Amino acid sequence: MNSEPRGALGFATPARAFRAMLGGDAAALLEVYGIEDVPVGELDLTPGLIARARAERGDAPLS
Repeated sequence: MNSEPRGALGFATPARAFRAMLGGDAAALLEVYGIEDVPVGELDLTPGLIARARAERGDAPLS
């Protein structure tokens, strides 16, 4: 989950705001779906991200 603080969220990250609203339920939901915080410095929004993620999971490349 994008960990960039947002002014619209009181300069909290989306994940932090979600957890603040729903507490333990939010944490459980994020864990079930495998959603985790990604530090801003580690964000990769390039097209190659999909290919790398699929390779890491052992999925076949998209054609």
